[in-house]
Amino acid sequence: MGQIQGSLQNIEIDVAGGSSYKTLVCLRTSSVNTSATVNEDETNCGVLTSVGEAKFSFDFDAVCETAPGGSSISYKDLLTVLVNKTKITVRFQNPTVTGSSIGTVYYHQCEAYVTDLALNQDAAGGAYINFSGTIASTGTLDITA
Repeated sequence: MGQIQGSLQNIEIDVAGGSSYKTLVCLRTSSVNTSATVNEDETNCGVLTSVGEAKFSFDFDAVCETAPGGSSISYKDLLTVLVNKTKITVRFQNPTVTGSSIGTVYYHQCEAYVTDLALNQDAAGGAYINFSGTIASTGTLDITA
């Protein structure tokens, strides 16, 4: 059995709407949350339950970079996406590790919007300016690489 080191994980974002993915710059932490709305009706036949469509949200925390490379997406880029209400494509998949190819252990891809973005600063010695946020899915979810 093999494990996947967190330092190898990336969130990939395409703001162009095609397949021009860039990696979220200096990622510190991230999570993918999958949920569905549950509706319940209490009737004289018992409780009737239905489940809505699944949706993803991606939470992240990253360090600001003053000169991100061409293959990185930065705080400034995400702020522009949020303010302009730009629909993006997000991909979160396992990296290549011993015993598995990219995207074979887990794969999440969807169109989405940046819904929250915070610029954080800590005056403690040596702390870096960082940013955190949430990206929320819209439409169909793709879980197959």
